[in-house]
Amino acid sequence: MPKTKRQTSKVLAVRELTGSASVLRFERQDLKFEPGQYIRVGVEGDPEIRDYSVYSSVDADHLEVLIRRVEDGLVSKQLCGLKLGDEVSIGGPYGHFKLTDEVRSKPLLFVSTGTGISPFHCFVDSHPRLDYRLLHGTAFAAEAYEAAFYGERYIHCVSREEGTAFHGHVTDYLHTLDLAPKTEAFLCGNCDMIYEAFDLLQEKGLPTAQIHTEVYF
Repeated sequence: MPKTKRQTSKVLAVRELTGSASVLRFERQDLKFEPGQYIRVGVEGDPEIRDYSVYSSVDADHLEVLIRRVEDGLVSKQLCGLKLGDEVSIGGPYGHFKLTDEVRSKPLLFVSTGTGISPFHCFVDSHPRLDYRLLHGTAFAAEAYEAAFYGERYIHCVSREEGTAFHGHVTDYLHTLDLAPKTEAFLCGNCDMIYEAFDLLQEKGLPTAQIHTEVYF
């Protein structure tokens, strides 16, 4: 992968979503990207960096990433602790998990787990007229990260507690779905989910070329 110059950017806001997840907003510094791509982010002065899909719109004058705090992590814990005016180091963009002009006009199925919802937030914020359904799998109901943004197109699949959401994994919900033949599916999140969902979508008749994947963890 070609090296990309890293830039220093100031934190503009930290939006806490849960006790362990926050949206970090910082200066864009004229960084150009396509929805779905990721950038590398770390605390300025620290050599440790991690990859995060851009959460904010391609048209925004700032950059946002969704971060889940990992207590023994070398980057996420430090990023979640940043305050207004602190500095981060950013580099990129990278990745090919993108919506082409041709794909944007088709029925879309977005399947995510945890913070794997990030590129889909960027997709929808950048292209608000998309015809899509979004499945989001989390362990607990409180982890529906800004679900109201998606309205009725958002389907929350909760695996470890019962409530108003669908009780089970996103792959359980996939079994119930009927898909139009031209559906383009995008999978992002846990690798085990992606393997299982990929096989399910093929069983439902989607060609491999219509299934796009981005492994988060």
